Amino acid sequence: MDEVITWAIIIAFYAPLHYLLPLLVLFITGSEPAPVRRRLMRWALVDSTLSMVLVFALVIYLTIAGQLSAAMLSLFASLSVPFIRIWRHRSEINRTA
Repeated sequence: MDEVITWAIIIAFYAPLHYLLPLLVLFITGSEPAPVRRRLMRWALVDSTLSMVLVFALVIYLTIAGQLSAAMLSLFASLSVPFIRIWRHRSEINRTA
């Protein structure tokens, strides 16, 4: 039962953080036109979903293998995945402007 509670806490804190941080960064720091910003937000949500699904599969595997530190580190590292597309597209927008 403790394991279920632990996973529920991890998901309850990780998922909102994983989705809201990229959107917050786009909202606060964005100077793009509205259609471009909406497209970036859509792609940030897609990136967040894909990276979260993949990292949870990895975390479950690592946890079963008894490597809890590596599992938690991979959760932390995967928070940066949605920002890669944001930074890449912002640099493309700045080069063309």
